[in-house]
Amino acid sequence: MQIHNHLPLLLDCLRRWEARPSLAAFEAEYVAPLSRWLSSTFIDVRRLYLALADLNWPAYRAEALALDPAREEARLRRRLADVEALFGAPLGGRALLFGAFTCMDGYARFDRGDHTVFLGVDESHGRGAYLDVLIAHELTHVVRESRPEVWEGWGLSLDMTNHEFTERLPVVEHLVNEGFSCVVSELLVPGEDRWHYAYQSEDDLARIVNHGPAVDAVVHAELRDPDGDYGRLYSPSRYGRSMPMFTHYVWAWQWVKRLLRTHAGGDPRRLVARCSKDLVDDALSFRLERLE
Repeated sequence: MQIHNHLPLLLDCLRRWEARPSLAAFEAEYVAPLSRWLSSTFIDVRRLYLALADLNWPAYRAEALALDPAREEARLRRRLADVEALFGAPLGGRALLFGAFTCMDGYARFDRGDHTVFLGVDESHGRGAYLDVLIAHELTHVVRESRPEVWEGWGLSLDMTNHEFTERLPVVEHLVNEGFSCVVSELLVPGEDRWHYAYQSEDDLARIVNHGPAVDAVVHAELRDPDGDYGRLYSPSRYGRSMPMFTHYVWAWQWVKRLLRTHAGGDPRRLVARCSKDLVDDALSFRLERLE
């Protein structure tokens, strides 16, 4: 996997930008050098610039200027080595370390079997090992999504474009994929606050588990729906109350922990290429009652 470290660019800009930059300066000094990459992600340049207005600029700037590009690249390389050692194969594609002004932290973009992993390091760099969890999670997506066996049972292939991937991704595969990445990040980065493995706060994780039946109902309904759409699982309003974003990641994390035990003897290598098509009944039998 190629590594592109664009954190020096972020720091160089921030040293000059004592106040928020103008849009023209932002586009010329930061966006233009990254245009090759930003054009292929979901971050709109205008949205990225508007995010600056929501920041406490002096506080953000001071914290971000404490970033060490070499340290963050070394962190990425360590986690890449961990993932490759666990699954016994080198990863292809590329990973980018950059600043997203808190718009995002991690995103693994699939396109024709190739991946670009975007890591917005300035989102979470003050939270210790959380970044290690994030990196392991995103790299695990690369491992699973690049296995042809994952797609063949669905009549899909690695030749899917990114658009085809996002449009055709079955609900159960989304749940396996996210849950598996949560589980592997927990295996590779043990001892971190457990809510970080599913992108939650401590209070939000407890709230999700306490409302397990409501979460079960939403996930199961999407799985049963012939026109099920995994994108709807991201809407907090679907759960009938004010629930956190990524609520279904908690459900998927706990379900895949059970799958790892019951279908793989605790070995994630036996689950990584498993087609999810024959796991729907198992998913429908799962209930989020407590945390393993």
